[in-house]
Amino acid sequence: MKLKVIFLFLLVSVLANSGCSLLPKITIIDDPLSKEEHFNFGLAYENEGDLVLAEKEYRLALPKAEAYLALGNLAYQRDGDPKEAESNYRRALSREKLPAAANNLAWLLLVEGGDLNEALELANLAVLEGQKRGLPSKLMDNYKSTLAQIQKAILESSKAFAPK
Repeated sequence: MKLKVIFLFLLVSVLANSGCSLLPKITIIDDPLSKEEHFNFGLAYENEGDLVLAEKEYRLALPKAEAYLALGNLAYQRDGDPKEAESNYRRALSREKLPAAANNLAWLLLVEGGDLNEALELANLAVLEGQKRGLPSKLMDNYKSTLAQIQKAILESSKAFAPK
């Protein structure tokens, strides 16, 4: 037993004194892919249904606004996590006025019982930014539908509090 302890001590001493030259060296290299390429891989993985790899690629694409938007969508659709989705939508909007992020956050506030006035502002932003960017009419119809549903909810809530 004493011989084993001495041998172990000598082995550790040799390794320590050799500067760990016997251990493999780790070299860190820069990521050869751009944020845009990671984002595109994320989209591809998401389209294939591999949401775990999609999320990994979206995280590597941060701080792109579109990556935060995608992470928000994943959080809400996959995990049913409205707080995480809201946080990511807000991060996306803090970086860029993405119509989809504004629309999705507005919708989230509507369905999760959030601030309807903020939802209305966001839905309006989505429509205005979408028009500025010349987005396809199908997408604009979705944004306008969100806006209309929020306006309806506000009208109904004001009727509920109106004196009778």
